[in-house]
Amino acid sequence: MFSLIKYNLSYYIKSAKYLPPVICFAAFFAFNYQVAPIGIWSNLHITGIAIFILSSWVGMSFMNSEDKTQQYITRLHVKNETIYYLSKIVSIIIFLIPFYLITILRPSIFGMFTRDILFSEILIYIVVYFLVSLLGVSAGIFFHYDLLSGEMAILTHILFVILAIVPFNVIFADNIFVVYASYLLPPINFLAEKLHDLGDDVFYVDSNFWIFVIYALGYALILMTLYNIVIQRRNKK
Repeated sequence: MFSLIKYNLSYYIKSAKYLPPVICFAAFFAFNYQVAPIGIWSNLHITGIAIFILSSWVGMSFMNSEDKTQQYITRLHVKNETIYYLSKIVSIIIFLIPFYLITILRPSIFGMFTRDILFSEILIYIVVYFLVSLLGVSAGIFFHYDLLSGEMAILTHILFVILAIVPFNVIFADNIFVVYASYLLPPINFLAEKLHDLGDDVFYVDSNFWIFVIYALGYALILMTLYNIVIQRRNKK
């Protein structure tokens, strides 16, 4: 598995397909932190959405970076398609780790927040960023050119990301159908609701936060499992 992950990361970096999402994220990062001080929890909400977009975009580009013939050869060499696709997902997550660590550490180290951030709050940041990243990856991998044509994959991916980050449950709060339908999307807006009115107050880890953790983790794992089933069935055709 380690050798496969190393190969995946090396191939992806050489393909340079990471450049568009990384450049866009760097531009957001520079813009978001050009003025200080910034609110701790409002920042977590905004950067969380940015990390979701980055993760989903990287997930899509990562899955489409390897040449189809090379994919086939690698799968034959590995002999286990589940391991092959699992290694890709793990590789994507490893690739993304530096981005959300930098996003946490830079404002913390340089005192850009409105107050000193507690160590317990840094842990919450790490958990939230990891889960949001996991949600983005688990969604982005579905826009694989083996499942959708290139143009269709790109267009549907853009539409999906827009639907995922727009707070339909708030905008259409009076429409029960829309509110319940929004629960089918990645729970990014559940996090937004939780953080919206916190301001600079200390975050208390209550039952709602753990509901978000369990819901987000379960959502991502279900999508990843479903992807593995769908792509392997597609390969058998």
